[in-house]
Amino acid sequence: MKKFMCLAVFALALGFTSCGSDDDAPSNCRECEVLTIPVSVCDNGDGTVTTSAAGESETITLPDGTSFEDYANTLCSGTITIGL
Repeated sequence: MKKFMCLAVFALALGFTSCGSDDDAPSNCRECEVLTIPVSVCDNGDGTVTTSAAGESETITLPDGTSFEDYANTLCSGTITIGL
């Protein structure tokens, strides 16, 4: 009886984990906090990045020569860079 119960639980768990579809979700996201505000930054894979914070989201095009990792690290570190 225990074997059948374990098998049923395993089959149920497998069914729930394999039913989700994330085709529309960006493949590379990073979560962090900036000044205690939760921030999500996601690479859209086409040279754009979607940033979400405080219920608002914005999609921007990455500047030439800037990688997603560089952008996410700068955003999540909370630093401001001013080009002069």
